[in-house]
Amino acid sequence: MNPTSLLKKYKEMEIQTSSPEKLILILYNGAIKFLNQAKTKMREENIEESSRLLLKAEKIVRELMFSLDLKRGKFVAHWYNLYGYIYGKLIEANLEKNVEAVDEAISLLTPLRDSWAQIIGLNPTHKEKN
Repeated sequence: MNPTSLLKKYKEMEIQTSSPEKLILILYNGAIKFLNQAKTKMREENIEESSRLLLKAEKIVRELMFSLDLKRGKFVAHWYNLYGYIYGKLIEANLEKNVEAVDEAISLLTPLRDSWAQIIGLNPTHKEKN
């Protein structure tokens, strides 16, 4: 097996064996990673690749939205609305090739990710504390 295949297999196993709390952190990390990569591709004027990366981030934000139990009250509804706003920024970024919209999405997702990591007792990059 080549290193890329091994890494892919490792990531699959990590996802399959992670708690729901860790899966949310993995989603946040993935979205932020894809958005940073998309910004790079936008600056390089690689429209096709930036669009592909933005679509991956959009899919993750949708997953975060639909993972919420809206029957749990106003607080959850606020999270849903925030994710909806971020999702809208990603659509704007993709349609208009707007780096500022990507930056805004990252600036909203990063503190959410960092707070979530603290809540579940992990650092934001998903490594367990010693």
